[in-house]
Amino acid sequence: MRIGIDGRELASERRGIGRYIFELSRELDLHLPEAEFFVYNRAPVSLPIESSRWVMRADPSRLGRRLSPLLWYKVRAGLICRRDDLDVFWGTSAFLPGLPANVRTVLTVHDLCHVFTPETFHPLHLMGVRLFFARDVRRADTVLAVSQSTSDRLYERVGRRADAIVSPAVRETFAPQLEKAIEACRNHYQLVGPYVLTVAAWEPRKNLERLVRAFVKMKERGLLIDHKLVLVGKKGSRFKGLVELLERDARRHTQPLGYVADEHLSALYAGADCFVLPSAYEGFGVPLLEARACGTRVVTSDTPELREAGGPDAIYIQPTEEGIQAGILTAISEPLSPPTRSVLPTWEEGGRVLSRILCP
Repeated sequence: MRIGIDGRELASERRGIGRYIFELSRELDLHLPEAEFFVYNRAPVSLPIESSRWVMRADPSRLGRRLSPLLWYKVRAGLICRRDDLDVFWGTSAFLPGLPANVRTVLTVHDLCHVFTPETFHPLHLMGVRLFFARDVRRADTVLAVSQSTSDRLYERVGRRADAIVSPAVRETFAPQLEKAIEACRNHYQLVGPYVLTVAAWEPRKNLERLVRAFVKMKERGLLIDHKLVLVGKKGSRFKGLVELLERDARRHTQPLGYVADEHLSALYAGADCFVLPSAYEGFGVPLLEARACGTRVVTSDTPELREAGGPDAIYIQPTEEGIQAGILTAISEPLSPPTRSVLPTWEEGGRVLSRILCP
């Protein structure tokens, strides 16, 4: 079995979709020990597995490497794939390249952000997504979704449900932490006193500006006197408004940390009084799983996708300033016992489902 994999999301720091692909690829290596894997991207990326069965296929053309990721994928990836005589291709992020008719295709849909939060996209990228998304979903042999709610929305918008759900999961390292580890993390990031945590890229749909304004107003009202708002996440698209807000009104009350590696992230979750994700829209919500696994109280927007990730113990809110404030106050006053890991999805489960689909 020769399996092709879209490796574009493996090119960046592995959060979100990149982590999803990386972890499931490692599971595929275990479940399909006889298979060969070919990973495609404009430029070389770190492979999930160091093995002779895993091959990196980068574009040999300098001109090809200068194309945008989506344009390269549509124009060049299929040509490069043809030399490898693939049996099946896993489109890991909502799109498929041009492939020979005999290559079976499996497509994963993570979200419908181009429908619900188009302001997140660069205009040219949005144009490309609108041009190719529905077409590729309809022509895929098998469609996967990361949540049942994403599958339902896909049916409403495109007329096709997912053939299976392969949910994101969390590593075993996301778990309640010893006080020693939490204190070491606090010292590393110079965190003094209690804090509320959010983990999200700085882009409009994450609703971080509203979260910051809500938090500042709570401080002005004399609530959460000693708390700070800790923001973990990279700057995404259209983040200047958030930067200006942090500099102008919230510098004393917030502490942006940027990207944080997993070895510190677990302790950050565990040390927080609560975790808040007030997104306008998500396809699932991996940070909710991570916070739950670390035994941290969760506050998040009341959407079907986030309810799948947040489970029965999260506090669900309307993502307004008033809703965010009420959720934080409730979370801090009602501590949560750590959940058992048996109620959380695992990468092993997802890998088993995906391997059966790729190699039936």
